[in-house]
Amino acid sequence: MESRLVKELSLHYEPVAVLLSNEKPAGALQGKEGQWSCAIPLFIAAAKGKTSVFERKTTGCPGGKVGLGFGQYPNYPGGIEYFLSVGKSGQFEGEGYIKNPELGAEFVECLPITDLPYQYVIFKPLSQIDTAKELPELIVFYVNNDQLSALTVLANYYRPGSENVMIPFGAGCQSIFLVPYSEAQKENPRAVVGLTDITVRPMVEADMLSFTVPYKMFLDMEESVEGSFLQKHLWHRVVARMEKSK
Repeated sequence: MESRLVKELSLHYEPVAVLLSNEKPAGALQGKEGQWSCAIPLFIAAAKGKTSVFERKTTGCPGGKVGLGFGQYPNYPGGIEYFLSVGKSGQFEGEGYIKNPELGAEFVECLPITDLPYQYVIFKPLSQIDTAKELPELIVFYVNNDQLSALTVLANYYRPGSENVMIPFGAGCQSIFLVPYSEAQKENPRAVVGLTDITVRPMVEADMLSFTVPYKMFLDMEESVEGSFLQKHLWHRVVARMEKSK
């Protein structure tokens, strides 16, 4: 599938199409059963052209299972709300991302946790998508600050209001799948900026974030390129700067 946004934004990385299926793609990258693994390196691999696949038995991170739509947090020793916040003396150190266990419990309760009726979540480079055979649920852009700015403006360009993009707190995988997937079920979904999770920041380039939209919103944004700021001189100046810095 071709994307006009890839050219207009001067993207270095491929947009990643997220698919749900009960058929496992041949040759896809995947974690190993019984071993801890994070979804983010496999997402970045997809942005670099390799298909990645996730399933319950090979998603070793408990938060990753939640973030990829494979159900609720398992029984975390001492409570996940303590792990997110202050920890437990003599047992484990808390992440310090939430001030106290009470707020940690509220955060978990507010997550749009889902248990997908599919076996596989697939991250596939958009250019390899054949829409006659498969339709993505989400499109995830891996972008720098300039490209993120342009996507944010474009997401608001053709829609009423000025809050059509959100930046939620959460794990990296929650920001590229769980929260956007929940938004996709709404009548007026918002785009989701992600990869702000401090745990995953060392895994990504310093100036890169994610921008995820439902597939229908992606198509609307593609159609909105014509006549928008992306065809005007101010954006072209930004693109020239990006090209010069490569």
